Amino acid sequence: MKRPSILLCGVLILIGAAAPVLAQTKGVATFGGLKNLEFVNDFYNGGMGSLGSGPGKDFPLQFTSNAQAIVQAAKHGSGNFINNPGGYPVLFFQTGTNVVVNAPNGIPVSMWFFYSTLQPATATIYSGQNATGTILASITLTPNNTGCTGYKLCVWSPAGVPLTTPAGSIRFSGTANNLAIGTIHLGQKMPSVMALTSSANPSELGQAVTFTAALSSTSGAIPVGMVTFKSENKVLSQVATVNGTATLSISSLPLGSSTISATFKSDNFVSTSAKLIQTVNP
Repeated sequence: MKRPSILLCGVLILIGAAAPVLAQTKGVATFGGLKNLEFVNDFYNGGMGSLGSGPGKDFPLQFTSNAQAIVQAAKHGSGNFINNPGGYPVLFFQTGTNVVVNAPNGIPVSMWFFYSTLQPATATIYSGQNATGTILASITLTPNNTGCTGYKLCVWSPAGVPLTTPAGSIRFSGTANNLAIGTIHLGQKMPSVMALTSSANPSELGQAVTFTAALSSTSGAIPVGMVTFKSENKVLSQVATVNGTATLSISSLPLGSSTISATFKSDNFVSTSAKLIQTVNP
């Protein structure tokens, strides 16, 4: 194919083809389709697992050689666990002290996952490949299994972080055979839930009332973003969240009943809103 060119001041300049833009990694790695004790290998990188499973969805993701999937005993595997998210196989390692997952195209927006562990563990997110570059986040994975009867692991906790810089790799560190990772959500906005409350309802005319929008996420991460407070259709204020909470104090509400609403928006979390009826007496 002939390359395009331009003539500038008598100098012929060849214009090369633009480099292809790589799609960033977005989706959910469930480990479904992998067999019991199968090494993940290239299952999520356009290839196969060690026992011939796959290919899975080509995110792409590259796993260190010790990364294995294990199926729960109730589904004819050897995993001594229950309650795993979706009933899918989970990620674990029998050798070494960690598993590294590389995302060559970068993970934008956020990442979150479920974990179950008997010993202290961590998840560290890096800007570069192979656990290199800037540490974007470090999550402490606290031992969370209590009340398990007949099973080694029975509790699965969510953990995640919003990302302002795309992640290049994730390292799950812990004690071999004591840490398991469930479904991993990559490059997607995290779910959020809001509760809106009033400090005094009903209130009196001229009395200061504080409205509190408390946000949480099933990802385990603290929501970060802006909350817009409205009375009916009138914007009262826009407030940034602090530790997942936004508050507004106001003493100019009119007599009678007003619908107070709060709407949360974020680059990393799904938008959500809540409302209440505020009554102001004479």
